Amino acid sequence: MPLIDSATHGVDAHYYAKKQAVLVVASLAVMALGAFADYRDFVNLSPWIYGGSCVLLVLVLLVGQEVNGATRWISLGVFPLQPSELAKLAMVLFYAWLLSRWEDPPSSYWDILSAYAWILVPAALIMKEPDLGSALTLVAVATGCVYLAGAPGDKIAKFGAFVVALAVAAVLLHLYAGLPLPLADYQVKRLVGLFNAHEDPLGTGYQVLQSKIAIGSGALWGKGLGKGTQNRLDFIPEQHTDFIFSVVGEELGFVKTVLVLGVYVLLMYRCLIAATTSPDRKGTLVAGGVLSVFLFHVLVNVGMTMGIMPVTGVPLPFLSHGGSALLVDSFMIGMVINVGWKRHKIFF
Repeated sequence: MPLIDSATHGVDAHYYAKKQAVLVVASLAVMALGAFADYRDFVNLSPWIYGGSCVLLVLVLLVGQEVNGATRWISLGVFPLQPSELAKLAMVLFYAWLLSRWEDPPSSYWDILSAYAWILVPAALIMKEPDLGSALTLVAVATGCVYLAGAPGDKIAKFGAFVVALAVAAVLLHLYAGLPLPLADYQVKRLVGLFNAHEDPLGTGYQVLQSKIAIGSGALWGKGLGKGTQNRLDFIPEQHTDFIFSVVGEELGFVKTVLVLGVYVLLMYRCLIAATTSPDRKGTLVAGGVLSVFLFHVLVNVGMTMGIMPVTGVPLPFLSHGGSALLVDSFMIGMVINVGWKRHKIFF
């Protein structure tokens, strides 16, 4: 919350911090629900959760609230619901249900393809919002769960390389031959701008260049909370959401930033321990799916603020402002705690 408070200023400089404080209290209750309720009950209900998530993704396209050209939220009065965040949780639970029912591990390319097919509908709906980052998160969930279900790593890598090659070819054909893509123009520019942000320093490359300046200016020990000039002078757009790591780098500096990243590493390590020591396949896939979400979000968010990943609008878990993401992330952590408890034969 202090980082969000530092990253926001204006008519009510503490508005976002106050709002996030309320959400933190709610997230603790949600985490407790995930920890004390049996994760297997949620897994067994996952086909219905998956279907309900798809319904919400359709609903947001029909009656959703548009912000900055994207329709990603359904207004619930005091709280805007983001269905794409719920879709991540739904896919974690659904893959735990689906792959735990397979008698044999997905060993062939056909098995791997059939497993990935389940993300097509929610990913396509999310891309219509448009929200490339959340759609790619579903791919990360599928990849992590398929691997933990026993699929050969080399086959997943080859399958992924083939898909990436097709995507690169499609982007090149779009740029030079006019091939239509299911991406907004600004998304294509962001993908291409990854390789040359200086080509359009006041347009597509602006966020990344300003973010790199902010992180670099933090030097070893940082400028101090609330003293970041790039942040306070609004050189960094969306510094309280997608680009919160820029504020971390500028105001906390290299040493404390490494400590922040160390906390994420510890969090993901505990998810890995829960996945590898779970008493059943459902627990392994739940914890592995949660690990996939956090690993993807941290790598992409930190990477895009440093100019080594495309800007895709992926939030940094537990630091970026956002209610739906915080609540879903907290619930997923609660489920991982529950998986760990089942290893010790503690039942609730």
